[in-house]
Amino acid sequence: MNKQISKNRAAIELLFAGILWGFGFLATKWALIDFSVSDVLFYRYLIAFLLAEFYIIVFNRKQFFASLNEWRLALWPGVLLAALLIPQTIGLQTTTATKSAFITTLYVLMIPFINQFLFREKVDRRFYGLALIALIGTMFLLNIFSETPDINTGDLWTLGSSVLAALQIIAVGKLAPRSHSPFRFNNFQNFWALVCVTPFFILQDKITWTPNSTLSTIGILHLAIGSSIIAFTIQVRAQKVLSSETASQFFLLESPFAFMFGYIFLNEILTPMQSLGALIILLTTYLTLWVEQTSHSK
Repeated sequence: MNKQISKNRAAIELLFAGILWGFGFLATKWALIDFSVSDVLFYRYLIAFLLAEFYIIVFNRKQFFASLNEWRLALWPGVLLAALLIPQTIGLQTTTATKSAFITTLYVLMIPFINQFLFREKVDRRFYGLALIALIGTMFLLNIFSETPDINTGDLWTLGSSVLAALQIIAVGKLAPRSHSPFRFNNFQNFWALVCVTPFFILQDKITWTPNSTLSTIGILHLAIGSSIIAFTIQVRAQKVLSSETASQFFLLESPFAFMFGYIFLNEILTPMQSLGALIILLTTYLTLWVEQTSHSK
């Protein structure tokens, strides 16, 4: 668990994580068939935390006590993880998995501006132009320029989630290099996220204990195992050797994979105008990363 991976290995793992996160948008839609937002988040993090702790106790008992100090490092990333997934999950009640994924990827564009505001890092002036282009792409995705705009409250919740996603990636980028056990760091992320969502679960009017459909069960299990345990552990491992900007380049893969899964399983489609908007968002975010890298190389 403590072994540092190479940059090439980190890139390959992040590609796999992108697939898991892309499927996670579909899994959330399935989980919401029978469960409330609070149910989904509570069960997701409870199952993820307990399964990962069980794995450590059974297969790597020495690490159980040796990596206990990871809980301090994981506090803020875990709080931000819950904070970003609450509005994202709420948004998926009314928006499509495809739109949610593409709107979420706007976090890549927000990272440089947040770094400037919080850490006084200089921002290349080209970012302002890219931000404007990304905004236009988002308008196309939401059909703002048509007679029947395709915008709802779910899209706005998702937009808020993308800001919090940028903060979470920055937090992991700052703290992951100090982690000695990415697996345990991630599991304490899950623990802190579980702590944050538990009050919402307990205080809701009605708690659903068992789902009526197999799809909801599959959705919860994927979110717990595929997204929370595997994909986020990969993120922590990767950000020990890759910068937040470089890692974000691979995070973008979740949106085309979400589109593919949404098309296959949910029959979600984008109009030509929305497809243009999605393409603009992707190209803008990739250009953002290129500008970031060229700015640092000067």
